[in-house]
Amino acid sequence: MESATEKQIMALKKFAKNRELSKGILKGIEFKDLDKQQASDLITQCINQNGNTYHGKSQDKSRSYQDFKDAPGLQRTTTLTDEEIMNIRDAHKRHCKEILNECRDEYPGEPEVQIAVFDKRCDKIYSWIQQARDQKIREQRTTSA
Repeated sequence: MESATEKQIMALKKFAKNRELSKGILKGIEFKDLDKQQASDLITQCINQNGNTYHGKSQDKSRSYQDFKDAPGLQRTTTLTDEEIMNIRDAHKRHCKEILNECRDEYPGEPEVQIAVFDKRCDKIYSWIQQARDQKIREQRTTSA
């Protein structure tokens, strides 16, 4: 029996911060005594009961809004809509496919090199989301000035 991994224990501790889960599924459980399978089962149960969230906040929602100060110095918040995020994800997907095809053309028969070059050339999705938020903030600042 292999003990639970650090990542599993960290995930369970994050779920335990949710009052509902800590008084329900996770009540009285010692995380250090769990094996890998037990930890995996608990994580699945927590996700099913609580959705893919920690502290009651959706992971996507935490990336889709940002606070900023506009031109007059007022505190405001900008939010990317679900449609905007979907468009960003589609554009990122097309970008990744183009990069992957370039890597395949440049390094045929060398999958390890293709993967390494792809990883270096391709931006991560959170960078694209941050750029979209920054652009939206710039637009909102110019309209409020």
